[in-house]
Amino acid sequence: MIEKVGQFLKQDFTLLDSRINKLILIGFIGLYSAFFLSVYTPFNINQWGSNYYFRYVLLGITIVSISQFVLRPIFGLKTFKYYSLILWGLFEMFIMASALHVLYAIPFDTISDKVYDYLHTIWIVNLVAAVPYVLVIMYLLFRKKISDFKDIEKNTFGANTGKSNKLLTITGENDKVVLAIKYHQLLCVKSAGNYLEFFYLKGEKLAKELVRARLKELEKKIVDTNVVKVHRSYMVNVRHIASLKKTKKSYELIVQHIPDIVIPVSTGFKGSFEEALEQKVSH
Repeated sequence: MIEKVGQFLKQDFTLLDSRINKLILIGFIGLYSAFFLSVYTPFNINQWGSNYYFRYVLLGITIVSISQFVLRPIFGLKTFKYYSLILWGLFEMFIMASALHVLYAIPFDTISDKVYDYLHTIWIVNLVAAVPYVLVIMYLLFRKKISDFKDIEKNTFGANTGKSNKLLTITGENDKVVLAIKYHQLLCVKSAGNYLEFFYLKGEKLAKELVRARLKELEKKIVDTNVVKVHRSYMVNVRHIASLKKTKKSYELIVQHIPDIVIPVSTGFKGSFEEALEQKVSH
């Protein structure tokens, strides 16, 4: 369990890389903060005059804007890991709380009162800013899930109605045909010694076929550029990639209809795999 959590925290979080998503984060924090301050009036802010609402909100969104657009490039955080996203968010909360405390704190006489006031400021800042922060992250993740789902549907439909209706024909002794699959139905091929295990769609269902052959022999027969070798033991149809995970040196793939097999992309095949992906996207 701890290992899985560790692996999750080390995954890339790219949804705050784009300018538009950063602006969504900043804008929502501003709107939520204005709503929170007007409804719950922390620090008895309603007795300080109407301008204080504006000052608090402006200070918060200014700090987040500087953090996202200025400090992140300076610290080399173009793309977050999940753990660095959490740490950076806490850093932003700390900066906001410190700025509010310095600018607007009541000048208490005792150290204990000052510490209590500062801790109370941190608590309020987390209520005001951390909640919309988390909500925006959840929204971006949900939007990405929907987008990925639509892409899978689109690719699946394209695979069934696309250009490639050619047959991949596997022959045995005396050139006897032992297996024939339309390229758009082929999911992946796994090498197992002197045998190849073909995973393909038969109608809407997954089918498997074990054929005596070698991957090198199969490579010579492939005429569809969407079917590429990604590992010494695997060939994959990039039309049917369900998910792709960046690893330290390359990628790991899961193919549609075969969620229990994680297919590694070897560094030697990384370039040709990325090229096939680019061609798929451009089409």
